[in-house]
Amino acid sequence: MEYFAMSNFEIIINCITALGALATAGTFIYVIKSQKGTQKQIDSLSQMAATFTRQYEMARIQAGNTIYPKIQITLKHDEMWGMKILVKNLSYPIEIYRIIVHTDQHHSDITIKPKDNYIGIRQGETTPVLPGEMARHPFYLFSASIRLFLVTPFDEAYEIRYAVGNEQESYQSEAIPILYRKEDHENDTEPTIKVKEYSIHGNISGTVEDNFPEISQDSDDV
Repeated sequence: MEYFAMSNFEIIINCITALGALATAGTFIYVIKSQKGTQKQIDSLSQMAATFTRQYEMARIQAGNTIYPKIQITLKHDEMWGMKILVKNLSYPIEIYRIIVHTDQHHSDITIKPKDNYIGIRQGETTPVLPGEMARHPFYLFSASIRLFLVTPFDEAYEIRYAVGNEQESYQSEAIPILYRKEDHENDTEPTIKVKEYSIHGNISGTVEDNFPEISQDSDDV
């Protein structure tokens, strides 16, 4: 016989939702038994499913950011591709589907599709991510900022931001919840890596944002 230990995440969610779920289930069972006709019962079951979904979402909000993904990012140098992002996963499994790398002179937005090709990182693992290999050119570490977009097994999406200053002091945000759209992650079947890039070279003055203001607009839409 095999035994599986529940994670801290599962324990927290189960404790928060148990009483509410039991009360809700009892109410719906009473209503369904009193109804006659298949369609009415189907409608009630659909309403029950929607209610449980809302309860689950509220439970996560009430539990706070203690159950958000815990990711630790470190930047290293790779001889071929320049930037190597080491992503250490300290919580439940995640999958990275989008990477934005930004410097004063370069901006690259990399999207991975379909879901089977996402960069999966299990709990306790450290996985190297090479954005230069995906974009087919090196990325440099100086004054770089990174945005990683990921999904969890619970149909949730998060963004994590990481930046290195001029004195090589780093900053990393907590996992930031963002809108999860199921159709964005399940409709595509053809494997592809989409790269949208902006860069300036030579004697052109200003930063990438100065020359390509649409980047700031795209960032606000994420």
